[in-house]
This record gives sequence, C-alpha cells and structure tokens, in this order.
Amino acid sequence: MVTRITDEEWDKLSPENFETHSLLRAVDAVDELRADLNDGGYATPPQLRTDLLKLHQLAMAVINEGSRSQVASLFELASDLDEQVSHMMTNLEEVQATLSQLTALYPDSLCYGGLDGDK
Repeated sequence: MVTRITDEEWDKLSPENFETHSLLRAVDAVDELRADLNDGGYATPPQLRTDLLKLHQLAMAVINEGSRSQVASLFELASDLDEQVSHMMTNLEEVQATLSQLTALYPDSLCYGGLDGDK
C-alpha cells in the first residue's frame, strides 16, 4: 500500500526541519540507560532496583525505627540515586525531544488515508 502525502507536506520532510543524526544521538542516550536498567549477569535485577530496595531498608530503619546511626547512609544513597535518575531523565528527555521533533512533521494527509497522486 502506497501512502501519499501532499507536496507541501513532503517539503517539510527535509534536513532543514529534522536532522536524522539526532536519532543516533537518541540511540546513544538509550545505550547509556542500558547500564542502569539491564539485568545483570545470571539474570540478576538491575542495580538501580537493588539500590532502591536498599534505600527503602535504610529509610525504614531511620524513619520508622529511629536509627540515627544510619542517617548518613540513607542520605548518601538517596543523593547518589537522585543524581543517577536525574542523568537517566536527561537521556530520556533527549530521546523524547527527538521523537517530538520528528512527530511534529507528521503529515496531516496520513490521518485521512492518503491522497491521490504519487509524488
């Protein structure tokens, strides 16, 4: 099935309106996330999951049980994870911005089943 778009819509699909290399930068951003989100060796869960569970354990000890001796560990781990997740969000925002830039070029005629005439 050939999808047809208007000449005006076709003209928008140009290097001036979208740099295709940005998709490769999005792939690089996802690759950086893989280290944080991939399962480890022998199907161990991602380290981020393990660290969040450890943070929960520390928070339970400090907040629910009043363990003052673990306050420093709680906030050190929380800060480390906040920085890690912030970096992940930056990568995801780069991917999202790239996809939004491309989808902004979505031809209206594709919403209506295409037009006659192949260009």
